[in-house]
Amino acid sequence: MTTENKNFEDLLICYFSGGISEDDQQHLSNLIKSNNDYKVRFDEMLKLRAISLVPVIEAEKQANYKKIIEQINHNPAINISRSWLWDFRNIAAIIILVISISVTSFYIYKDVTSISDNTFCFETVSPIGSQTKIILPDSTVVWLNSGSSLKYNRSFGKKNRDVALSGEGYFEVKKDKSKPFLVHTLELDVKVLGTVFNVSAYNDDNNVVVNLIKGAVNVSLPNFKNAGLLIMKPNEKLVFNKQTKKIECSETDSSRSALWTTGKLCFVDVTIEQIAKDLERKYDVEIQITNDKINKEIFSGSLNLNLSLKDILSYIDVDKKFKINQTGDTLYIGIKQH
Repeated sequence: MTTENKNFEDLLICYFSGGISEDDQQHLSNLIKSNNDYKVRFDEMLKLRAISLVPVIEAEKQANYKKIIEQINHNPAINISRSWLWDFRNIAAIIILVISISVTSFYIYKDVTSISDNTFCFETVSPIGSQTKIILPDSTVVWLNSGSSLKYNRSFGKKNRDVALSGEGYFEVKKDKSKPFLVHTLELDVKVLGTVFNVSAYNDDNNVVVNLIKGAVNVSLPNFKNAGLLIMKPNEKLVFNKQTKKIECSETDSSRSALWTTGKLCFVDVTIEQIAKDLERKYDVEIQITNDKINKEIFSGSLNLNLSLKDILSYIDVDKKFKINQTGDTLYIGIKQH
């Protein structure tokens, strides 16, 4: 995650918690004006904030209306004066304000209640080349990797704690025994009460991978009735192959799977084709491997994603045998001819 992105997230939290200074507020405003992704993120948070305030607004509206009626009933009709006219203007302004709030509340309610409880109606998208931190209404912390999205419905935290993930997400789930936290992907579901884990479920990847860092999770495959329920323990990795429909479980250092949240990419015994997909999402490029010999090689290591793509490819190419050509946003990696 870049320094600017982290700065934006910190300013966003300060703004909506009410603890932002004038200088920081101006800085936040400049960031939103300069970056459309920031504007979209701010608008999403603003909308969620408005929805969360609807019950408060409704309560205040009723109290204001009652106060207005009491003021009107206590004003003698024969005692018309300049000050009464001034009060009347104030009362009229309050009435207009109450009506305006009612109309706003109506549209907010319409926007939400027109969608059924079972539909995922709130979505946060992490743009290509960035990571996004989300704090859900139940205080669960989620990091979304580049090109990922998270959806949840308006019943989240009330009736359920269901989310839909596309891409990769790191979860620090707030414990709540009465409401299990459920992550839906296209291929499998991950059910937890309170734990830390990482799920990679990009649509264009061959595998869905779950790494359990802390606690316990139950993994199920709703499209396969005979698959049963799989219970994972800390430092276990589950891999579901979309093509073979097979599941493999193994022991690992699961904390490495979440290093991307700190700006690092960690990989153990993977092909360059797998690494290339992560680099494509990070640097918004297309990488094509033009030699099958390269694809058969296995790599292990850790990459600093704050480096340039050129530096990273140079780090991977320890034997200096890659031949890299670029056309537009596409990189072609082959082997040098001797």
